[in-house]
Amino acid sequence: MADTNAETTSTHFGAHFFCKELKKRYRGKRPLKILVAGCGSGHEAFFIHEKTGAEVHSIDVEDFLKVSPEKREQIHFQVGSVCDLPFEENTFDAVFYYHVIEHVIVDGDDRSQESLQEIGRVTRNDGWVFIGTPNRSRLLSSLGAHRQSEWNPTIWNKIFDNLRDWKDRLVGRFHNRFGAHAGFTTGELNEMTSRV
Repeated sequence: MADTNAETTSTHFGAHFFCKELKKRYRGKRPLKILVAGCGSGHEAFFIHEKTGAEVHSIDVEDFLKVSPEKREQIHFQVGSVCDLPFEENTFDAVFYYHVIEHVIVDGDDRSQESLQEIGRVTRNDGWVFIGTPNRSRLLSSLGAHRQSEWNPTIWNKIFDNLRDWKDRLVGRFHNRFGAHAGFTTGELNEMTSRV
């Protein structure tokens, strides 16, 4: 019997959802060109390339890639900022911007709106931007989190994350600019995207 969980543990749920939505939205209209903005270790970028066959470009502020040289070439990786993307206007059919926007802090300044402007600039007029971020109004965090390069999803780590979040809330520091993995409320995110 096949292991039905093997695919779902290879990357975030968001990458699976993104690929399914791409298939619905584009149904083979043309070869797709996709940007993974803030690609981290590269597993999501490669997963998206593998599942869609699209031309995938990936960018991050540092080279965090933990994929083989062959995979690295397939996802067209480069170092750069989501606030100053090295691409022409209207380049991408879709952008995968998953659990990155809450980390766009430069010298204590929240630059998330600037990153959205840049992503809007490089996305085609009929394109699609998929944004995933923690909900700042959540009661609990890390419950469904999977293993990451420097974080193990043990019950103790999940408890610690939630205690840290609640401490930050109590002292008024549950905001991205203070280094909390806070994210945005639905209202905050809707307001930011309405300005793009």
